[in-house]
Amino acid sequence: MITPSTVSNCNYCGIQTQGAAYCCRACEILDSQIRALPVLSVAQNPFSHLDQKEFRDLYRHKSHEDFNFLFFAEGLHCSSCVHLLEKLPQFYEHIASARVNFAQSTVAIQITDEGSLAQAAHVIQELGYKPTLLSPQDNIVEKYKEENRGHLKRIAVAGFCAGNTMLFVIPVYAGLAGTWAEVFNLLSFLLFLPILFYSAVPFYKGAWNSLKYQVINVDLPITIAMLSGFALSTVNLLKHEGAIYYDSTASFIFFILSARYLLKRVQQNYLSPTRVQSFFKTEKYFRVSESEEKSIPWSHAQIGDLLKVQRHQTLPSDCILESPQGTLDMSLFNGESMPKTFSQGMKIFAGTKVLDESILVRVQVPFSESKLGQLLQQLDQSALQKSHFVTLSDKLAQKLIVTVFAIALIFFFLYMSVNPTEAFNRSLALIVLACPCALAFGSPLTLGLALKKAQKLGILLKDATSLERILKVKNVFFDKTGTLTEGNLQISHSEPATIPQDVQKIILSLEASSYHPVAFALRKAWTSSELHIVSNAQEILGRGVSGKIDGHHYEIRHLAESTHEVETGIEVLKNGQSLCRIYFIDALRNDSRSAVQRLQRQGIDCFLLSGDKKSRALQAAEACGIAKENTFGELFPEDKKAILEKHSFTCMIGDGANDSLSLQTADVGIAVKGSVDLSLQSADVYFMRGGLSPLFDLLDLGKQTRHVLVRNLTISLVYNTLGGTLALLGFINPMMAAILMPLSSLAIILSSLWGFR
Repeated sequence: MITPSTVSNCNYCGIQTQGAAYCCRACEILDSQIRALPVLSVAQNPFSHLDQKEFRDLYRHKSHEDFNFLFFAEGLHCSSCVHLLEKLPQFYEHIASARVNFAQSTVAIQITDEGSLAQAAHVIQELGYKPTLLSPQDNIVEKYKEENRGHLKRIAVAGFCAGNTMLFVIPVYAGLAGTWAEVFNLLSFLLFLPILFYSAVPFYKGAWNSLKYQVINVDLPITIAMLSGFALSTVNLLKHEGAIYYDSTASFIFFILSARYLLKRVQQNYLSPTRVQSFFKTEKYFRVSESEEKSIPWSHAQIGDLLKVQRHQTLPSDCILESPQGTLDMSLFNGESMPKTFSQGMKIFAGTKVLDESILVRVQVPFSESKLGQLLQQLDQSALQKSHFVTLSDKLAQKLIVTVFAIALIFFFLYMSVNPTEAFNRSLALIVLACPCALAFGSPLTLGLALKKAQKLGILLKDATSLERILKVKNVFFDKTGTLTEGNLQISHSEPATIPQDVQKIILSLEASSYHPVAFALRKAWTSSELHIVSNAQEILGRGVSGKIDGHHYEIRHLAESTHEVETGIEVLKNGQSLCRIYFIDALRNDSRSAVQRLQRQGIDCFLLSGDKKSRALQAAEACGIAKENTFGELFPEDKKAILEKHSFTCMIGDGANDSLSLQTADVGIAVKGSVDLSLQSADVYFMRGGLSPLFDLLDLGKQTRHVLVRNLTISLVYNTLGGTLALLGFINPMMAAILMPLSSLAIILSSLWGFR
């Protein structure tokens, strides 16, 4: 067994090693070639404006702890690009860390206060990528469109030139000779020039980086093959003898560019940050003015707009309720399935679902500044954090490209004495066909689809590593209130048994603007078409509310003798005299017992950790089927943490706010109640649906994800092995390799889509 003291990470690729500085000799050689780049002066650096305070403040990501600036790196297309960009700290000392999101073509960097943002941008540009800083409000989809336009232009030029070149070489292949043959060959030469000087530019950049930084990159052999084909064809054209390869070389470049564009589009469609769009994809809202109601898309809602939101629609931003009353589904923010009733003037958050026929709200902030908008931006950046399986895939991709290049070189030198042209063609076909992009692409694609499916199931994941860790869980710890119980108060009984209508109206008036669970329970139980005007209204946390109505002082006070967590009591007083007492209970969830029994059948031990009295904790545990020795009551947060630390492979399910310490301590922390943004600061998972059924959806999704990951890895390795063998045997030439290159990626795409259908 490896002890923690002997475990370290490879200095180049980050793979875990047994105390060694590098996981392999290849990583040691590659890492030795990386050196810091010289710092440019303000006059020399084209990005010098980025160091001005206004620009640094504009682009700074304040809500993230692991990075403070985000670049969109145009031109990022393979695993070699990822490993090169993640070495940014070695190129510039003031970059503390760099994390590449291959799925989104972004580089998240942590730069010191003394560091130059302009120099960081310059380093990225020097490495061969076009850097564009992204602010927290920027839409990355627009950057995709710009990049795609460039790709399509290069493909269009290559396709036009390759297609027309084929028209001119067909007569030559058919036996045309003499002057017309030379004219057609000359036209083929002229048609190849746009490919040489425009379409092939990305390959030149990749090849130059490969030579400059001694990083293994498939662009280098592609560039060598293209230039060799062009040079040999041009020499033969001038000598008026020998074969001409303009047509095959042009077609080769066209197919390679097309294959890369296909992968890029799939990457953008399935791995781009679309959590926001999934909430509001087809939503339209009515902007209400004095003269008309005009329908607008969700993204066009502006501060101050009065919106009409209809039943089952989701609020597009944080708003103030303008209607007298509104019944809303707050499950996204508190995990509770029961609706809440809000009064006019209360603030309601983006992501809240309307249950009334329609309500009027006034937009308070744009979506990007709302609680939900900021949360989703943060989740999108951390979503594809490298899990063990992704790290393994990256390592295999690096090993594969080194192995493929080594085999190609060895074969070329051994077979060169037999047939130099055939040796070059077979080696090139091997390199093109066995490109590891599909291998590196498969794991992020699978995890991206898993995250999207989780969201559809009402599960928010901080990152995809939770899907891997949840499958290792052997001990599940439940909080009681809001987890095994409903977490929604409802009136149990009152003294007197019937509360008069006029007293109900007074109570509702006092509680009209309160967010306390008691206020929501009262608004759900009673309704009043018209409320009293309350003067000197006051709410003191933990004590209650008070105010004057028609000259009388009323107070709703929490009873000190109320039974903790199980039964809550309030007393209503008028001028100090008691009018009534009302008691509330929190009932056990319907699925709590069946969920515990299902976990136990799977060999998972279940525990109950509660701050309530031991007798009440035991009562809830007995009702759910949790063993007496696994039940703990009267616990403080530190006590819960201590119990969790005594066990391994743990999962804590509880309140995102009250159980934050326990959620952080567990291997997997799941919040089922509380504010979603605060919950995900300590928890790994947040259930947007009530009940415990999402837990089993999460377990099933974890198994499904693991199965698809293994299948994709198998497909990629079998394809590369079989295709590489056929290439070396001469059954596949470079042209066929370029055409077949996307097949492995296509197979992995179909496998992933089928796996999460």
